[in-house]
Order: sequence, then C-alpha cells, then structure tokens
Amino acid sequence: MNLTRRRSIAGLIGTALAAALTLTGCSSTESTPASRKAATGDPSSRLPAAEGKTSYPLTLESPFGKTVLEKRPERIAAVVPNAIDTELLLSLGVTPVLSSSFVKEGGYLGGHGADDVKTYEFVMGEEVPVEAIAASKPDLIVAVGWTDGLGGVKLADHYDRLKSIAPVVTSPDTSSQLLIPWQDSIRVLGETLDLVGAAQRVVDDHEKHFATLRKKHPEFEGLTATWAIFYGEANGLQYLSRPDSAPEAFLGELGFAKNPSAREFARDATVSDELLAKIDADVLLLGQSAAVGDKEMRELTGRDLFRNLGAVSSGNFVQLPPKTDDGGDLLWAISSGGPIGNKWATGHLVPRLADAL
Repeated sequence: MNLTRRRSIAGLIGTALAAALTLTGCSSTESTPASRKAATGDPSSRLPAAEGKTSYPLTLESPFGKTVLEKRPERIAAVVPNAIDTELLLSLGVTPVLSSSFVKEGGYLGGHGADDVKTYEFVMGEEVPVEAIAASKPDLIVAVGWTDGLGGVKLADHYDRLKSIAPVVTSPDTSSQLLIPWQDSIRVLGETLDLVGAAQRVVDDHEKHFATLRKKHPEFEGLTATWAIFYGEANGLQYLSRPDSAPEAFLGELGFAKNPSAREFARDATVSDELLAKIDADVLLLGQSAAVGDKEMRELTGRDLFRNLGAVSSGNFVQLPPKTDDGGDLLWAISSGGPIGNKWATGHLVPRLADAL
C-alpha cells in the first residue's frame, strides 16, 4: 500500500482511537455472518434483532444538516475511508453492504465478517466514489468515524450528495484532526440501529478487558511511554503517541501515564535529530514501516543519539516489526482500529511490554 496514504490516514484518525478489543465472550462480535443473520429470524437481514429502544422516524443531525431515517435500516453502507465504522458495525453483529477497502488493512477482521463485505477502493486525496455507494442501494449511510479531512477528504464536501442517496449518520462533531473516540461512535450507531444495549456491551467488554490487563500488569502503572515509527529516509522518524491521539489513549488504558514531552509533537510528528531526546520515556516502542529494511533500522537504532536514550540504555525498549507473525498490522490496529483491533493488539503487544519491564 502507498506509504504516504497510509501514514496520513493513520495520523488523522488517530491513532487509536479509537481503541480496542475482539470481545471474546460477546456474542455480537464472535458470531459468524450466518449466525448474525439467524438472530433476526430473517435470512435476508444483515442486522441482529431490534431491541425496541429506538423509535422511528429518527432525525439524524450532523454538523452539515439533517436527514430522517423513516424506519430501521437493513442495508447499511459504511463509507469512512479508514473503515473504522465497518469495524464498529461488525462488533455489533451488523454486516454492511459496502465498506472502504481499508477494512482488510489491519489483517485481523477476516474472522469477524469482513470477508463478506463488498468494498470500494479508496485512494488518498481522491473523492469518495459516490456512484459506488449509490449502487450498493443503502437505506442508511454511516460516517460516524469521519474526522475533518480524514484521508485528505472532507465529509462536508460529500454530505449533500450522500444524503441524496440515503439518510446519513455522522458524529455530532467532526472537527477533530486526530481522534473521534470509537466509544462515542458506537453509541451513535447503537441508537440509530436500535442496538443500544449491544453497543453498551461492546464498550463494557472493552473496559473490562483493559481493567483486567491493568490488574495483571501493575508494573505499567504511572510509567511514561512513547510510541514512534520509522518510515525510512523519505518520511523519517514519526512520533505517534501525540496528545489526544489513539496511541496515547491506548497506552493510557494499559495504565501508562501521559508523556509530557509529547507536547513537542502536537503540531508536527516528525522527530528531527534535534528533537530525538524528546521521544525518551520510561518505555519506548519503536515500529518499523514495511518500507524500511532491516539495515536501515539497524542504522537508526545503532546511532549514539538513539542508544543514549534512557529507555534504550535501561532496556525498556520494544522494537516492533512491520507485521506480526499472523500477518497483522499493530500500527493499524492502534491508529485506525476499534474494539476488535485493539484487543487483538493487546495480545501481541502486552507480553512484549511485560518482558521489557
């Protein structure tokens, strides 16, 4: 995938948000597509049974206008470029009729229904293909995770055309450049789809999962942490755990404290040699982009400037490969993942953090 496109999307949606877990023990995320359909008693349905808590018609307000959802939808197009909304729908047991192709980017959603979703190809900086969305014949368009300028595209520029196809549900506030918490987004989806209880269970299961991890690993509590990634000569070293970013939120849920030095990178994530000392923390996580060879990585980590960082010299340094052994992408799971991606990420990351400490 194009490195510049990936970096831009990961940075904008934040790094994490959004956040979280594969919801083991929660039937909505563990069910197969077939069992999700069976839950309604209607084999043509893509939603679990309604809970009877949402009344229709339902007015969907957004920063760009209003649309009205006359009845509970059955065909849902999830159009956010980085596919965070698709992950949230899958965690609720909902199979959308359309998603951005980035739903496959993280490598961890295949077993949760992603393989059954038709996708459109999103290209960084290009317009969202409204024609493909219309062709999917949705009765609801979901865009709750779309921050302002995500993927180089503004939702405001597409809203009127989208609402001409079907009612559109968005976040009440799309102005964030880094993060719309997925917990907020899934509650909006729960209200819209009459799955309020299911949405709350996803949030509760996420909180329980991270509370268990914090209890199991008290050594994380209060330590500062930095998450950075090396993109090679073209884009250099980037500071990912910026203030109000998804990686910062993810690390915080594990018990780590905010790093005061993160403020240095609030506007520009690039780590110059002059700023390299600012990435230091009690724990340093360093990712390797797929575009970076092992030789380049060794050159970076072998420099005296890097080796003299406190986290490195003390051994509290975790180097992360471009892909996990099962082919997943930790950076994507943290920066653009939701309640499935973040739980998957903890399974790979927490043992390595514990070993480092």
